[in-house]
Amino acid sequence: MLRSLSTLVNKARTLERRWRNDRKGVAAIEFAFIVPIMFFMFVGAVELSQAIIVDRRVTQVASSVADLVARKETSIKLGEIGDITKIGGYIMMPYSQAPLQVVVRNVTSSSKDAKQTKQSWQCTFKGIGSNPEPTCTCMNEVYNIPADLVTTMDSVVVAEATYVYTPLIFDYFLKRTLPNGTGGPGTYTLVERIFMKPRGQAAMLLKSDGTTCPSPTF
Repeated sequence: MLRSLSTLVNKARTLERRWRNDRKGVAAIEFAFIVPIMFFMFVGAVELSQAIIVDRRVTQVASSVADLVARKETSIKLGEIGDITKIGGYIMMPYSQAPLQVVVRNVTSSSKDAKQTKQSWQCTFKGIGSNPEPTCTCMNEVYNIPADLVTTMDSVVVAEATYVYTPLIFDYFLKRTLPNGTGGPGTYTLVERIFMKPRGQAAMLLKSDGTTCPSPTF
């Protein structure tokens, strides 16, 4: 009886030693722990690179629109504004232009005080639709710009590009935990505003009836 018990104890100790020394399957277990971390690191790198690319293109849209409008002198036609703002959609390719909005305006300062500034016209382009067209309006409204950007009786072209960005994958995981953009849950709004001084005389918007928008009154 004692001999049988001793034999069982020895076998148990032998199995215990074999179990402790057995390294089979360790790599698989470690890999199972690492896979989720590697997955999120890979997805995060992809998402970050995509967001940086889109953000840079939004900046390029605002810069290109402001530069092209600033090149015009005396007057600018509605058709020209349309062609210029549509360029933004091409710059965003291969990303969708539907979430893109571009607002371009001409801002003029008072002849007495450079801090008093108003916009004389504004055009808004939304990338929705197969052939989107900008909506333009003559205005005489106060529009504040950074200090010392203009002198008296001066003007500046302001282009603002807004893009509602939706992440490729993280939207599924984070749409309820991070702040939402203007597009709703899971979206993040990228905005860029560019100021560009006109090359010569500020271009006034030429309306469809052939008249230009009046200069702002102060």
